[in-house]
Amino acid sequence: MTENSRALRTENFSWPSSGRIARAGAHAGAAQQYFLHIVYFSAASGGNAVASGAQASSLRIRTYFYWTASIALTFTVLAVGKDLLLPLVIALILWYLVNALAQGFGRIPFGAWRLPVPVRFVLSGITILSVLFGLSAMVTGNIGDLIEVMPVYQRNLEQFIVELFDRIPIPEPPTFRQVLEGLNITAGLSRIAVATTGTIGNIGIVLVYMVFLFLEQKSFDEKLRALVAKNERRAELATLIRHIESDIRLYIGIKMLTSSGTGVLSYVIMKLAGLDFAEFWAILIFVLNFIPTVGSIIATIFPTVLALVQFQSFAAFLGIGLGIGSLQFFIGNILEPRLMGSRLNLSPLVIVLSLALFAAMWGFVGMILSVPIMSIFLIVFSHFPRTRPVAILLSRRGRLDAIRSLGGDAAPAAGVAGDSELS
Repeated sequence: MTENSRALRTENFSWPSSGRIARAGAHAGAAQQYFLHIVYFSAASGGNAVASGAQASSLRIRTYFYWTASIALTFTVLAVGKDLLLPLVIALILWYLVNALAQGFGRIPFGAWRLPVPVRFVLSGITILSVLFGLSAMVTGNIGDLIEVMPVYQRNLEQFIVELFDRIPIPEPPTFRQVLEGLNITAGLSRIAVATTGTIGNIGIVLVYMVFLFLEQKSFDEKLRALVAKNERRAELATLIRHIESDIRLYIGIKMLTSSGTGVLSYVIMKLAGLDFAEFWAILIFVLNFIPTVGSIIATIFPTVLALVQFQSFAAFLGIGLGIGSLQFFIGNILEPRLMGSRLNLSPLVIVLSLALFAAMWGFVGMILSVPIMSIFLIVFSHFPRTRPVAILLSRRGRLDAIRSLGGDAAPAAGVAGDSELS
């Protein structure tokens, strides 16, 4: 047994050779030879299992680190490159809207004749620019009128404050000037002026980007064929692009419909109540409804507060607040989810976090773009095996559409967290 014990210590659990086993069996007999087989095989397999487990753990840690670093680097680039990327993103949106409207003009029948493609693009560009400039002119004019009637609102607010604090045992109620100083209106107007100036200054850059996008548009298909040589891979990539385009078109279309409906119905409520600047508030409600969750709340607060200042009545305050608030709740929480269905497969937590993140990086425009950008991330991540777990985390219930991944394997019809690489 001495030679056998020394052999066990010196071999360090290496795979046994037949000669060593035979020599051990010559001393120990058949039973001990069988026992030595068990010891050697167990030691070797145990060592391999420990090594493979350590390698898998190290690989998993490196993968998580690379993902975290990549995400942090991506959002750092988005934040630092705001002045360059934001006009490009706005140009991409306008370019997409012009193309979508041009396709719509192409479907309009004029007997057997259809509008030529250049005419469609010219008409769609003129239409979108006219709408944007018309809304801008209307908002600018209403802001000017609002400034003119500010003294009237000042007297109403001062009188309302005096009447309110007459019922509350406070020695000296605050004046209108003190209320304005507490709200820090000057700083807010300064920020708005800076943002407006920056937006106007970026219009030229946006138009330049749009021109070059239209010039490059004809060569997109050729570049795709040159980029992906295999027909199968090219078809998969084209499917991915169509999927993104379909979901973004659906989101923008439904948002345009619901926001327009909310703005029009809110305008009717405010006009019937006699609220000043109903057109301005209706446009503001239309724009703010593109911001998830927070936008509808802000859009309800503004006209409600104006009703309190204008009418100096809690009845008008509650009436307009409940009317617009109920409308926002019905359209935003009942009608819009039914129209959207399961296509916007984003987790509510992801929507709120992306809203805060893009607002910090890109301001008001970032709040509007947060949901479309995260939807694109979800679609792209769901098409690749290595990034599908990230798509599952971004999704609402951990289920993805039936898609074929670009990595070569087929995604399940309903990929759940338990079937992903995270488990």
